[in-house]
Amino acid sequence: MRAADVMQKGVISVSPELSVLEFEEFLTSEEISGVPVSGTRGEILGVASKTDIIRVLSEEMSDQMRELLQPDLTVGDIMTREIVTVRPDEDVREVARRMIDGHLHRVLVVSSEDVVGIITTFDLLKLLT
Repeated sequence: MRAADVMQKGVISVSPELSVLEFEEFLTSEEISGVPVSGTRGEILGVASKTDIIRVLSEEMSDQMRELLQPDLTVGDIMTREIVTVRPDEDVREVARRMIDGHLHRVLVVSSEDVVGIITTFDLLKLLT
């Protein structure tokens, strides 16, 4: 089985300028936990998730907490810039191994530099049913 067989197509992304509050509301309304962050030309700049929101807030639980809760904190401020990608033809067991080894909840499926899908831990769990 290959990555293309389990990936979700039609990947949605967000702008790095989106406020963290709007981002959290977006994730909740879409019932997802994270998405790619794309620039104005559609290039992927990073990945942002609920985990990033929690990480940033917990790292900064100090005098700077008041600043963090201000509305000018954006997705670009909290996103993970390291992007992990897989090929559509990559074996799904190898994808799972990379996700486990990297403690990743999602990887982007890329073909010819275009994002064609996303694989989440939930997608891999569905293979067990």
